[in-house]
Amino acid sequence: MALPAFAGRVITYTASSAVSQEDANNAAMAGIAKQIVSQVDSKQTMVKKESGKNGQSKLDETFFSSNSVKSNIKLKGVTLETLKAEKGFMAKASLDIDEFTADIQFRMNRIKADVQKLEAGARDAIKKRLYGQAANNLQSAQDMLPEHERLLWQLSKIYPLNDSHRLVHNLPEVETILLGKLSGIKLRGPAETFVLTKSEMPEWSVTVSDEQGLLPGFPLTVRQGRQVLSEKRTGENGNATFLLRKVNFESGPYSLTVLPNLPAGIMKASGLDQGIEITYKVKLERCEVQMECNQIANLCSALESSLNKKSIFTTSAKTAPKLSVSFSALERNTLDVGGSTLKSYDIAVDAKGEKVSFHNEIKGVGKNELDATIKAVQKMDFSSLQKQLKTYCK
Repeated sequence: MALPAFAGRVITYTASSAVSQEDANNAAMAGIAKQIVSQVDSKQTMVKKESGKNGQSKLDETFFSSNSVKSNIKLKGVTLETLKAEKGFMAKASLDIDEFTADIQFRMNRIKADVQKLEAGARDAIKKRLYGQAANNLQSAQDMLPEHERLLWQLSKIYPLNDSHRLVHNLPEVETILLGKLSGIKLRGPAETFVLTKSEMPEWSVTVSDEQGLLPGFPLTVRQGRQVLSEKRTGENGNATFLLRKVNFESGPYSLTVLPNLPAGIMKASGLDQGIEITYKVKLERCEVQMECNQIANLCSALESSLNKKSIFTTSAKTAPKLSVSFSALERNTLDVGGSTLKSYDIAVDAKGEKVSFHNEIKGVGKNELDATIKAVQKMDFSSLQKQLKTYCK
């Protein structure tokens, strides 16, 4: 509740712009924010006028940015009225101080209640060894503290503060307890290095334990580089089983990292941010073909390099299947890039042989048709050709 001295207080600000109604609206809102900071000690209704170009208004301190004073502002208690102007555009903004301060205090009280609830929930989760829940509750509560500080700063500009406005909590204590528990957690996974002939791993498990023994309900995530491949929680036996069907099979890295699925800051502070590593090797089946490529050597060489990445190699052995390759290009556009002229083409590659019929198309860009074709072949996907040749591979 606002003090009686502020009862019925209304701040108004009128602004005009030669550019647009939106600029006039912005200037009116900005004027409201400026008066809240610098002129709120007056008891009577305040009326201000300002003309500005492009809606610019220099504001005291940082109230403007703190409240996101723009055309889409949503300050509780503010109204915006479009006024008629002889030239340009005009707007008047009005703010009810009582409603404004009541809204700030309501939001502060809501944050207090939420923080208290989350703190209690985190403590209870720690007792039950539900460390993932405890960490999330703690993180959510900590994320609310800056917003309470911002609201407290706003309120201090127009309302006398007392102890009831303080946010009392013991989150640092909760964090210390949680980090102590997490520091005793151990993750154990398969020690062997898997050998894969395709991008699917056999089933494997990770066991999680703490100082009291096997730990159920603990959240885990499996990552490869920056990609998250799986998320699971341990079962009653403290185990989480993973069956991954799309691990990196071509360029690596040939390892996975199993980490607790907890907020990054808590993981780092507890020493769990390194996780454990699961490794594998790739064993590619080698396919050998007699390739007929009646094109310029550079193009045939680019094709061979791309096929090698799919474990398809050329040979002169007569026992190897024959593969006849052809290329086609359809010009599409001419591009000017940095003073150079480039052309784009629809590039098609066909490969024919016994039980083999491969066709793929891709866009290529280059100085000429040959240049574009080589670049297209270098990035083309030959997975379907590899599958067709599988019967010839070993």
